[in-house]
Amino acid sequence: MVIYLILIALLGSAAGLEAEKVGIVHMHGFWQAYDEQHHLDFKNFVEEKTGVKVHLIDAFNDLAMPPAESSITPLNVQVPEILKMVKNIAAQYDKIIAVGFSQGGVIWRAMIESWDNHNVDTFISIAAPQSGQAGIPPKYLASLRNLPFVKMAQSQGQTMSEADLKLLPYDPRVQQTFAPSNYYRNPATYQYYMSTDFFPKLNNEAGDAEEKRRQKMNFERLRKLILIGGPDEETIVPWQSEMFGFITADDKIVPMKKTTFYKKNLFGLKTLEKKGAIKKCIKEGLKHNDFPNSSEVLNGCVLPAIQDVLSG
Repeated sequence: MVIYLILIALLGSAAGLEAEKVGIVHMHGFWQAYDEQHHLDFKNFVEEKTGVKVHLIDAFNDLAMPPAESSITPLNVQVPEILKMVKNIAAQYDKIIAVGFSQGGVIWRAMIESWDNHNVDTFISIAAPQSGQAGIPPKYLASLRNLPFVKMAQSQGQTMSEADLKLLPYDPRVQQTFAPSNYYRNPATYQYYMSTDFFPKLNNEAGDAEEKRRQKMNFERLRKLILIGGPDEETIVPWQSEMFGFITADDKIVPMKKTTFYKKNLFGLKTLEKKGAIKKCIKEGLKHNDFPNSSEVLNGCVLPAIQDVLSG
């Protein structure tokens, strides 16, 4: 009888120790597609090393036609559509690991904040402008100049000063047609930034009290937040935005703990930091598009984060 009871107890313990089913959902960035080689490299590496399936989200790719179905599509359109796909994938798992590269990291944060009772255990943000984009990278500037209304103005002899260019991303016509403008946040033109619809609401700088409470609660639900980036980044301005830091109007760097986001705990950043949930993984010598498949990033940042989830 004693042996029988011991066997029952052991079997019960084994059942309780059954591993939770974990999946990874990866969102690409602006001007990219889900099947870019560096994303395929990420998928192959992770699946080979961990056995965890990586789902690359096939949505809003590159500069596909029509524009309403590409990475240039405004984020308030992209986020709810991608979230529908993500929920279908997440339903297959006990918990998921969210991975977002560049603009995909902003999209993932927006999905987490708007997803009640989500099963995202860990969010890995790779070279993503989480505090916004304070400047306009050259390749984005070329795209802005090619917008129809800008080209029309230029054809009529109108010129754009540097001050005009700093304000251009806030123009409603740009906000509605060029996704990177949705997280443009120049500290010298903050009042114009606050007139936009997407990023101030995502950061709980605007919006009604109930929505703010809900978004904060959903973000605080994360067990771990992994922030990956580095000082040799040439696209995100400043690169510290990848660490939830930012910059002042006179070009002084503001670390995460000195930002308004953190000090006022607008959407739960301070909450996560206080419970030890945030890990910063800074890698030197990498350009923006190096991050997704860099061996340093994969072995030093991504793999430990996944193993932490699997061991939990």
